[in-house]
Amino acid sequence: MHSNVIERRMQEAHDDFAVRGQAVADILNAQDIQGGGWTATAGVNLYGSFTVRHPAGFAVHVARLTPNLSGAAGRRLTVDGHYPREYYGDRAPTIGVGLDQPAARLARRIVTKFLPAYLNVWPTAMLHKRLEERQRAERTRLNARMERALPTLGAGAVGGGPDRLQSYASVNHQVEGERTPCRVKARLSHPGTTVDLQLDWVPADLAVRILQVLNPASPLEGRIMPRPLALDAVPEAITTPQLLVGEVVRGSRTQRVRPQLAGGHSAGERTVYEPWFAPSRRRRPLQMPREEAVPAAR
Repeated sequence: MHSNVIERRMQEAHDDFAVRGQAVADILNAQDIQGGGWTATAGVNLYGSFTVRHPAGFAVHVARLTPNLSGAAGRRLTVDGHYPREYYGDRAPTIGVGLDQPAARLARRIVTKFLPAYLNVWPTAMLHKRLEERQRAERTRLNARMERALPTLGAGAVGGGPDRLQSYASVNHQVEGERTPCRVKARLSHPGTTVDLQLDWVPADLAVRILQVLNPASPLEGRIMPRPLALDAVPEAITTPQLLVGEVVRGSRTQRVRPQLAGGHSAGERTVYEPWFAPSRRRRPLQMPREEAVPAAR
């Protein structure tokens, strides 16, 4: 088909459906459907289409999709809804209206047969859109952080915008005066919370440093609450927490640190009272005094 003929038919279909769409939008506004404010836009295609949009964001698309069929099936309009591109869930069923039906009939079919199911799905579609926008922003921030850490990290041959899922880099690492190349591949999770990091041909010293960063052993920091078992501890020493900063020591046994109280006692120690007959390493066992020898009378 000659290009001029195609352009003429597209223009005729555009003008025809522009009138149809505006008539449907006027009826929806006159009946105050969803508060009014509907606008119409005609599509640019060979067989004709139009879209009526609401200020809240949802829209109804009407198009002639089966002109190749014979009879009434070829002169049928399909009514479908507009959805965010981030939504892949269930959609409202489409309906059909005859091409020769007046605009009032088409508008009534849209309101009674299509809009109830479509408006029931629309909130879920918008929820998916907001979630996807939030995850896209997280991936954008994470890619920016990784690029600041490694400026050569980029989209590579696969392309992609700031919220891309994959990034590549080639790094020349300095080892004993020689530059050794290594490759980096970073793949982000869809929410942008984790990274699948792949490193190839990493020099040995750099690999050890990376493993040291991944070592979960880190300095300990926390609060020690003395046990209220110390009978001779003052109340302030029992209830006041103390900050203890330390580190993990490998290969040696660490000694438990206890807050010192007034008098040289630890808060975790318990005063023990021993009876006089109990053996003690700090006190010599009791002994009977020796009897003095009395000289015999002569």
